[in-house]
Amino acid sequence: MECATSALALARLVGRNRRRYGGYIVHAGIVMLFFAFAGMAFKTETEATLRPGESATIKSPYGWTYTFTHLGISQYDALNRLVTAGTVEVRRDGKRLGLLTTEKRQHVDALGRSTFEPSTEVGIRSDLREDLYVVLGGVVNGSEQAVYRFTINPLVWWVWYGGMVVALGGLVVMWPGGGAPAVKRAQAGYVVKLVEKA
Repeated sequence: MECATSALALARLVGRNRRRYGGYIVHAGIVMLFFAFAGMAFKTETEATLRPGESATIKSPYGWTYTFTHLGISQYDALNRLVTAGTVEVRRDGKRLGLLTTEKRQHVDALGRSTFEPSTEVGIRSDLREDLYVVLGGVVNGSEQAVYRFTINPLVWWVWYGGMVVALGGLVVMWPGGGAPAVKRAQAGYVVKLVEKA
């Protein structure tokens, strides 16, 4: 009950001076965006050519060590495309986080001829602190050996959160109605009276 009352009181307070409090919200979102973009400057990446069972490691800006172990390559036909997929196991400081799959897709026409340049489907693991990206660069001479690029990008989620906070603040500022109109204050000054000469 107290929470509902507090929320109602807050909504009324903001409603009485939307421009002021909406501006506060927008500025808070801008601060979040600033820190998010600053964190993204610490992006880390490495490239490795791995056979099945081989691993590559990369150090996170937070001090964790990620290990990516290549498990193998699979190739199959899908609708209008040929897919080459690589699967890696991800560990952080020795603790298993799961599997990531990245694909190279070659689109083909009805006769099996290539129609576009190959496209890449990135394997992504995302949380509030950082995003992991695994990209399959290619396969070596049709073997199980694969070229990967591993990237750690900090604070990506906070770019989205900051953008949403800025948008929320903008909505608060522009929301129609509410609040009493501003009272125009009388300004101090001199009164000049014109007297007509006889």
